[in-house]
Amino acid sequence: MYSANTTFFFLDSFFESNSEYQRFRKFTKLYFVKVLNAIIYKITKKDLIRLYATKFLKGFSVDDIESYCKEFVENSLFKKEQKVIIDKLKDYQARGYKIVLMSGSYEFIVKEVANFYNVDDYFASELEVEDGLLLGKYKKDILLSKLEILKYNYKKFEELIVVSDNKSDLELMKAADKSFAVCNRVKDCSFWNQYDFINQIKVFNV
Repeated sequence: MYSANTTFFFLDSFFESNSEYQRFRKFTKLYFVKVLNAIIYKITKKDLIRLYATKFLKGFSVDDIESYCKEFVENSLFKKEQKVIIDKLKDYQARGYKIVLMSGSYEFIVKEVANFYNVDDYFASELEVEDGLLLGKYKKDILLSKLEILKYNYKKFEELIVVSDNKSDLELMKAADKSFAVCNRVKDCSFWNQYDFINQIKVFNV
């Protein structure tokens, strides 16, 4: 939906004046760090950069985060819209399809996105909370379990359409009646070309 990684776009905005976070982000953008993180993810299915970045949220009030998030979605994330994707969402919405957002991003972001586009339902990753404060770690990370969540919550549906730019959603796309892979880079197309049942939406603007 957006020409940005939603989780990190939020964190980069929220911690814009946090020098420790900014040093962390510069470090994570180094080539060898990204390669190492990718190797670790492939072996363990854990994105260490994402996990460590989330630790910066420890101690922040849920109320303050949610208040900030509403403004963030409406004024910052909105500017990163990928029009062709939003148009497709609105087209299916107008045709009476139930629109369900499934994202590994933080629940407080996805909730505001769902409200902004008036979609029917959403599922997202939840963070641990104690006494109204974030603990800086995941309670439930749905990044790799979207198909299972869909099957559990929707026992029956007439037709399933999936739109995603995430390679980890391949199994979900295989289960759909029609799938659209969003290609943000040319090499993304090379990956999706292996699967002739997947339609491609090329944006190349990230």
